[in-house]
Parts: sequence; structure tokens; C-alpha cells
Amino acid sequence: MKAPSFLALLAASLLFVGPVQAHGDEKHGEEASAAPAATNGDAHDQAAMAQMGETADAGESSGAHDEAGGGHDEAGGHANEGEAGVMAVLKKLHPATIHFPIALFLMAAATELFVMRRKGAGLESAVRVLVYGGAIGAVVAVLFGWIHTGLWFGGDTVMQVHRWNGMLIAVLGIAMTYLASRPSQSRAWLRASIFSMAALVLIQGFLGGELAHGPHHLGISWL
Repeated sequence: MKAPSFLALLAASLLFVGPVQAHGDEKHGEEASAAPAATNGDAHDQAAMAQMGETADAGESSGAHDEAGGGHDEAGGHANEGEAGVMAVLKKLHPATIHFPIALFLMAAATELFVMRRKGAGLESAVRVLVYGGAIGAVVAVLFGWIHTGLWFGGDTVMQVHRWNGMLIAVLGIAMTYLASRPSQSRAWLRASIFSMAALVLIQGFLGGELAHGPHHLGISWL
């Protein structure tokens, strides 16, 4: 081979090997620099994951505490709702209790009329039983009336008359039980009490209708 040709071939070989070695070093350098970066990235990710795990644990603990507290509050709320529900039911029982004394006292007055018309009919014991039942019913109705309004003394004229007329009915009913239990030949005081009670009961029923259904619910203007 001639010298110029040999020199040209040697120069071409050097030119080819040089870039290959340069690219090889560059690749190894990139891998070397990528390795620490990957290591640092993995460490950073692990630290972040650990921190997230601690935060999640803390959140779960806090959530469990809140859930426990919420359960306690819910139990207290249910207890308060239960108490409020019982009181609401008791307040609604007043209209149901008034029918017994009304019916019993009116029946006592009607039965006493039979005693007056037919002496010796033996209806005195029936009047006594009706008076006892009416008195008990009147006390119960007054008790639930105060539960219905609470210790409240306000209200308009209708409310005031209804409240204190109900108290008068209960007191008079207790007095009538004493008069009915006495073995007396004269029934004048008992009869006066029975017929007065009938009038008071009718007035009380009208006042209750005024409060429940509005003024002049019967089209009667009395005040």
C-alpha cells in the first residue's frame, strides 16, 4: 500500500474512533448523573410518602376522635329529643282529659233531676259515683292544663277566665265529693253545687272552644 493511502486510512480511522469514544463517555456521564438524581428522587419520594402516612394516621385518629365525639353529641341529642317528645305529648293531653269531667258532672246533674222527680228511686248512689268521677277528672284536667301552658299567667280575657274557671271547677268538685259522702236527709247544698257545676262546665267548654278554634267560633259574641 502506498504511503499516502495508508496515511489517509489512518486519519479516517482516528476520526471515526474519536467521536465514538466521546459519545460513550457522554452516555456514561449521563447515567452517572442520573443515578444520584434517581437516588435523591427516591429518597425524597419516600420521605414524602412517610409524611403523608403520618398525616393520614393523624387524620384517622382525629376522625376517630371526632366520630366518637359526634356519637356522644348524637346520643345527647337523642336524649334531649326524647325528653322534648315526652313533654310535647303531655302538653297535647289536656284536650283529651276535659271530656271526662264534662260528661260526668253533666250526667250527675241529669241524674239529680231524676232524684228530685222520683224520690225513692235509689239513684242517690249513682249521683255520688258520678260526682266522685267528675271530681277526679277535673283535677286531672287542671293538672294537664297547667302542663299545657306551663307556669304562665298571661293571656287575654278568654284565657284568664278559662284558666281560673277550671281551677274553680276542680275545687268545687272536691267540695262536692265531701257533700255527696255525707249521709244527710237534705240534699240542698249538694244539689246547688251540682247544678252550679253544670253551668261552670258549659261555660268552660265554650271558653275552650274559643281558645282552640278562634274567637266567636259559635257566632256568639259574649265579651
